[in-house]
Amino acid sequence: MNERLHLHKEGLPIRTVIFDFGGVLLNLNPDKCRKAFHDLGIHQIEEFIDRYRPKGLFFEAECGNIGQETFISELQKLAPRPTTREEIITAYTSFLIELPPQKLELIRRLHGKCEVFLLSNINELCYNFCKERFFAQQGYRMEECFNRMYLSYQMRICKPDPGIYEAMLADSGLNPSTTLFVDDSRDNTEVADRYGINTYLALPEEDFRPLFEYLHLV
Repeated sequence: MNERLHLHKEGLPIRTVIFDFGGVLLNLNPDKCRKAFHDLGIHQIEEFIDRYRPKGLFFEAECGNIGQETFISELQKLAPRPTTREEIITAYTSFLIELPPQKLELIRRLHGKCEVFLLSNINELCYNFCKERFFAQQGYRMEECFNRMYLSYQMRICKPDPGIYEAMLADSGLNPSTTLFVDDSRDNTEVADRYGINTYLALPEEDFRPLFEYLHLV
């Protein structure tokens, strides 16, 4: 764990924790998405899927260059047979597996010690699906789980572009030296590190309780 934790100055308390979403809080399985689209005959899906840097339509949606309905209709055009809106949504969201209850509980506990932000590369369809499936259906409002949410499709910029970090810092006024950013992409943590933000490189489906116990936050 310690080799993936970079603190710029030991001993300073952490006042703000910034989480990435997919691959950090939310468990993902991109292979399920691949299979679902192949089953629809949309084999071009391989051109779009990348765990850290989606391409083509997926990238355009994450950066907010196209909205949810355009995203769906453009995917429908790639199908060799008539494909419904619902079939596209089901295929696309099949990679969004689970938000483990212990991570929701961890977020709740962290609020007693610090602010909790979300900084995520995410598109409109994914956000709306996750807000309903993983928060509302569990009795939570996503907006109440985080003090602030910085979402790429709303900001029209994606990590690891430095601009998304600059915009977050300018809007929030947070102190980088008392902030911890948790992300599963080394490219993303390295850029945050340049701005003096403490970073932690997450592993797939990692339990973060030992990390926050070490930092005296839970």
